[in-house]
Amino acid sequence: MSLAIVAALLISNCGPPSQPDPLSASAVEARTEGMQQMTVALNEVVATFHGQVLGESSIDECYQGQRNYKVDTGYDYRCSLLMSVLIAIDGDFRIQMLDLDEALEKLGWQSRNGEWPGQLVEEYWDLRAGESADGRVWLSRLPAPHSVFRDDLRLLFDYADVVDDQGIESIDRAQQSTLWCCGLPFFESRQPIDVDRAVAAASHEYLILITVEGHYLES
Repeated sequence: MSLAIVAALLISNCGPPSQPDPLSASAVEARTEGMQQMTVALNEVVATFHGQVLGESSIDECYQGQRNYKVDTGYDYRCSLLMSVLIAIDGDFRIQMLDLDEALEKLGWQSRNGEWPGQLVEEYWDLRAGESADGRVWLSRLPAPHSVFRDDLRLLFDYADVVDDQGIESIDRAQQSTLWCCGLPFFESRQPIDVDRAVAAASHEYLILITVEGHYLES
């Protein structure tokens, strides 16, 4: 079943759709279904790592699209979810990301450009090692990993060394940043991870923020 539920919001055949009510029974039902589907997807990916779960975050927003002669987002209104899990891991990070690529394919995720998150880590690892005086690769200096897709869901990854303040700040920004259009949302619910507190409780070397994005209401 598609995560996005298209609402019949047109007042008339010739008029623009009215703004949906994010607290209506139909919106709440669609949101609940979307969260359940995304939680299953996240849990599957988290289970591929032997790590420590440090926290979970979510962003739930409804916003207006754009439809004009310059930009057409394909919708008038949309409600979207961004759900993340922050984990800490040890070991050979490069090998674990390559193993992740295989696991994602088995779980039915697809890469639209033919490249995978672990593949990108592998491509840049030796280059970043050569740029460092001691050969260390700081994860925050690797390129942002590729997204993968399954049905209407998008899966993203952000990573950092536990001892790298710059990388930790990047993860904090990532869990609170949305990639959708266009202006301020007319509905918003945010539950971020306290990243500093989570990292203080971590006893591992690396951090990975696993994020899934989906849309549950659209017109």
